[in-house]
Amino acid sequence: MNKNLKRSIYAGIAALSFVAIAGTANATNASAKSYAKVTSNKALTTDATSRNVNVNGTNALYTKAGTLKGAKTVATKATLSNLSTSKSSEKNWRAYRVATTNRGSVYYKIVSYDGSYRGWIYGGKSTTAFAGGVKSYNTTTDPTASTDSSSSASSYSTTSSQASQTTALTTAQKAATYKIATPGTANDGTEVTYTYPAWTQYKKGRVITDSTPYKDATFKVTDETTRTREGDLWVKIEATDSANSKANGWIKYSGLTTASTTPTSTFDADTSVKIAYRDTSTGKTISKTNTWTTASTGTKEGDSAVNYTDSNGRTIGKFIYAEGAPSGYKINTSDSKDLATDGSNATVAPALSSAKFGSTLTVDVTPVASQTKVKFDVAGTTGTANSSLSSNDFLYGFPALTASAQTDALPAGGATDGTFTVSDYFGANGKFTKVLNSASSSNSVQTIYRNSDIWDINGNEVSTTGLTGFFGQKDATKSTSSAPAYYFYVYNPTKTLAANASTLANGSSVNLVFDRYTTNTTPNKVNSDLNANTDYISK
Repeated sequence: MNKNLKRSIYAGIAALSFVAIAGTANATNASAKSYAKVTSNKALTTDATSRNVNVNGTNALYTKAGTLKGAKTVATKATLSNLSTSKSSEKNWRAYRVATTNRGSVYYKIVSYDGSYRGWIYGGKSTTAFAGGVKSYNTTTDPTASTDSSSSASSYSTTSSQASQTTALTTAQKAATYKIATPGTANDGTEVTYTYPAWTQYKKGRVITDSTPYKDATFKVTDETTRTREGDLWVKIEATDSANSKANGWIKYSGLTTASTTPTSTFDADTSVKIAYRDTSTGKTISKTNTWTTASTGTKEGDSAVNYTDSNGRTIGKFIYAEGAPSGYKINTSDSKDLATDGSNATVAPALSSAKFGSTLTVDVTPVASQTKVKFDVAGTTGTANSSLSSNDFLYGFPALTASAQTDALPAGGATDGTFTVSDYFGANGKFTKVLNSASSSNSVQTIYRNSDIWDINGNEVSTTGLTGFFGQKDATKSTSSAPAYYFYVYNPTKTLAANASTLANGSSVNLVFDRYTTNTTPNKVNSDLNANTDYISK
């Protein structure tokens, strides 16, 4: 064969080989997975109640938009499908951020009301309406009309019928007057009142945490609704006496009982004296009354009752002291001092010295503010605003304090026109600051040190001789399989003072501001030996 021809053949083969190799390389590069990029990511600013949503199971929940590099699954489609039909309102969802990718896809950041799930979910191709794996959702529904418009309220009172009623109230039930059937502290919808029916709005909780002070209060129903998931009937109640208005709110209809239309005891003018109370701020007599009855016999209406005692050995004055003022009031005294144990300095008309059987004594009372409560906020990253903290943000729930610490370290309330200096309680050396960070009064406080990694909210490593605060949930961005990392919240008195006015009216809520860190330190267990509670928190 001609040498030139051989060279040509060999060269041709080599060229073809090169082309084949190059083609394979190009094919490999072309098949490499490409990822979407976020072109917009912003907070949703429409009314929060319009951002209640439900998942539908057609798309999974991710740590970031599902088509972004590094996105991890938070909840599968199967899990979300099950959650979508949950019968618990704790599994309602709120959308709060929206992101768009360069592929035109829309993703929403959502959180379940109980805080157990949080992440990004595909939401269709438009930001004008929820779509894809998430849809708008009404957490409450108007009850179906009652088929019995003539039933009396009392026919339902504290019976299985009331407990199971899901239809709208009858005309008689709407007109009835009610009391809380079982006053107490249970957070089950039947003992305390709520700003909205429980778990139907995100981070909206209880109006009061203990209804015991309102055991004698009576209420009228002003609104009604059912929770969509549970189907249970809730009513909005309003106190018939403005002195009890702090308890106004939503409660399960099954938690009410019809107020008796007849007196529970008969007033005997021959043996008793009625005690009424006058609100000096309005000049009106409030509905709350008490009755003192002598243990003696043979007394008659119009006789002097001054030197007689009741079955507990109390004169009328001592009875007034023992009963105290109605909820939300303080008894006025003639010498501006605390009420004497024998009631002798109470402002009463007619005077105690002229009390007669069958008469009514009217005690002057003044509205007072309740003890100050607090709310929890976390400081934002540089240049961003503070945001609220919920119980679910903490590993062990809101920090609990002993009852004595709460009494000693918080403004006690008092006159409604009075004020307190915020720094006295919440500054660096404030009374509350000390008990919050003390292991002798706070059941979940812990100090962490630099023997493990600590990062601030901006991701910078922190060098510290020790930080005292409270563990939060796991930080997925810093955790590894061998070394879990947790958020850690440290109270910041300086930022707290900046977030509140220097003086506040008695009974005002104070916004506490915490700095958020992340740490690899292992959390200690809660100190269960402390008899602590979270009554000091405005929920």
